[in-house]
Amino acid sequence: MRESADESRAGAGLPARNLAGLPPQELAGVPTRELARLRLRAEQRLRDGRHQDLLGLVPELRGDTEWWAHLWAPGAALAAARLGSPDALALLEEAIAGGFGQPELFDGELEKAFGTATEWPALERRMLDNLPLPSLELTDWPDAAPMLPLELYTIAPERLAGLLERLPSPGESAWATARRLLDWVHRSWQHANDHVDDPDALTVLERVDAGERFACVEYSIVLSQALNAVQIPSRRVDLRQHAHHTGVGRGHVVSEAWIDDLDRWVVLDGQNGSYWADDAGTPLGVRELLALDTPPRFVGPVGAAKAAAWFTYFGSATTTGATWTAPPFAPVFQGSRVIETPRLVRDGGPAYPQLSALATGLGGTVERPVVRFQHFHPYGVGIRLHLPGGDLVDADEWALDLTPGAHELAVAVVTPYGETARQRFTYVVR
Repeated sequence: MRESADESRAGAGLPARNLAGLPPQELAGVPTRELARLRLRAEQRLRDGRHQDLLGLVPELRGDTEWWAHLWAPGAALAAARLGSPDALALLEEAIAGGFGQPELFDGELEKAFGTATEWPALERRMLDNLPLPSLELTDWPDAAPMLPLELYTIAPERLAGLLERLPSPGESAWATARRLLDWVHRSWQHANDHVDDPDALTVLERVDAGERFACVEYSIVLSQALNAVQIPSRRVDLRQHAHHTGVGRGHVVSEAWIDDLDRWVVLDGQNGSYWADDAGTPLGVRELLALDTPPRFVGPVGAAKAAAWFTYFGSATTTGATWTAPPFAPVFQGSRVIETPRLVRDGGPAYPQLSALATGLGGTVERPVVRFQHFHPYGVGIRLHLPGGDLVDADEWALDLTPGAHELAVAVVTPYGETARQRFTYVVR
């Protein structure tokens, strides 16, 4: 006996929201007008729960080879189950044999209709087995962590050429160049507690030429701007002792540079001509030094004897763009001024971008998928792909090789000093 309209609508087989996600153009190209009309009729009957009417379309729907096993056969099986038809299980078996593996399309209705059948556990396993592995699967890719905007401490563009004329020649690497500049700045004048109003490296050097002498602030101005002039990313860092809210001499100013060949930020103390290093000799950045309880090695002319005294300044730090410290934090320095900062953070991680990091994007077509890489190095000049076999390609977009098997690339940012640490990109083609 045919169901009433109210009874049929109470047992609708497929939610309209799921059908809306299955446009014919996406599954089978543009269908013929006749096929499109058939699909619309079937979709309406599924939505409305018109079970007998849907079963009446089964002979025609079998001709829709693209959708039959994945939608119409399970939908018809559900309709038959609602009507108590003995054909219900056979229709579901036919769907599964044809590759059906998406019971979630029916929002739990298949489980309700067939879950008590003795055959159901085996049918569920077969549906899971119908889900093929992806033909293309990415297994590892570069992914840059969230970061605050990087603000470098640079000289005005119109002053750059004049500063470059004064600098020693670059070394063979970023680290060799940074150490050469560190030594040069340290030896440029004897420390004295005077300051310039204009934070410009050329101004400082010109006044030094005239016989003036300056403090840690000016060493950091010259060193930070000199490093950026030779395309080594650098910023000034204000360091403070823990009890910086009172007294005098509670602060110290240094430079910090990203060194490509070390793949890290490194503190460079222009006043002392020194840098900090761990027991393995690895130079350290401010964030690492803030986390230590005892001083590491102070490498340079000042030496270990004064390391403990200088290490006391690693209580909190402000760089161009952010201040980071664990709470509580006193926002007044030596009782005389507020510590100005655009951003106060508890963790310096976002203020420490890994400049060798890359972001990965995807594009292209199924037949020719492409991967796109983006770098964040302020002096990066491109992206280099290291291909299997040793081939090098300078490109920020690469069409994936679809030969079956495992594939691996290494990706790096190209800079004036070579390239940064390589990042892995791996995928499998089946």
